[in-house]
Amino acid sequence: MTSVRSLFGTFVEGLAEQLAGYGFERARGARVFRRFSRDGDVFVVELQSSAYSTRTEKAFYINVALVLAPHWQSRRRRLGLPGSELPRSLHGIWSHRIGFTTLSGGDQWRITDRATLAKVSEHVRRRVDEALPELLQMLDRDTLFVDAAELFRGGAWRVRAWLLAEKGPSEELERLLSAGEPAAVRMIRDYVANSYEPAPGELLRARPRSHHESGSRGVHSQGAPDAERAVQGRVAEDNIVQLLRRISGYVGYAYDDLDEAALTGALDDTSDESADAWFRYPLMGMPPLTVQLARSPGGTAVSVRVEGAMAQILATRMETLLDLL
Repeated sequence: MTSVRSLFGTFVEGLAEQLAGYGFERARGARVFRRFSRDGDVFVVELQSSAYSTRTEKAFYINVALVLAPHWQSRRRRLGLPGSELPRSLHGIWSHRIGFTTLSGGDQWRITDRATLAKVSEHVRRRVDEALPELLQMLDRDTLFVDAAELFRGGAWRVRAWLLAEKGPSEELERLLSAGEPAAVRMIRDYVANSYEPAPGELLRARPRSHHESGSRGVHSQGAPDAERAVQGRVAEDNIVQLLRRISGYVGYAYDDLDEAALTGALDDTSDESADAWFRYPLMGMPPLTVQLARSPGGTAVSVRVEGAMAQILATRMETLLDLL
């Protein structure tokens, strides 16, 4: 009898062949497919395993995302990733899923045997052929800018702002940022400030420093950090976001919806029984910390390990937080 893992591998290879016809590239053996534009933007198709998979059934999602070059550059810098790092669907400024009938946020595909493999493969091939010709138009910057309102609705201002930010400061960019969401505005302003020097006579509009930047909060107000420390514990999976937000507050890191998006599917293949199967996420505050997460097989708890050069008072606060969650 053919294993579910082998059947899923057959499905992946078939999808890879189809996507290659649309100009997608694939790292060897990976489940992430990318098509690059001449402007450096990337359209990503990624297969995400579901936690509901079993030995006899493979459950998965097909994520699609648009990654804008300036937005990814900013995210990569913020997370301390190397320039060679390639984006995944969780890094998209826009993301969705290809489902049974149309683009969907919750449709899950399942393979159990050869019959379901054939059915799912045929269905997915049809949906991909229906969706991609329209979606790939996002890689045309002119189309993207003009049709942003139709394509992204409430998020259109963010897409336009990132495209303008890549060109440097402008009055049009300032108009968009003046009414934008604070977290996204801060990220775009930081990108512009770190990418461009004002021309003679040109001044970037000063922005007020937040409490995160001013030092009124975080470990830097508690004295110099001590030696490298590690704090460990276990929390319920439903409390992971709350945990990261609280730790971010301790170190003055501006945790936002982009960080939360990075958790999507991040724990699917983790196990606290293997040193190489942990998800690692940097929080670039003061001091910078690395949070490692891994599920406990057969349970609902998540093991947590926080590492960094922290003062004893900060380590104690995190130990207390882990006990409470």
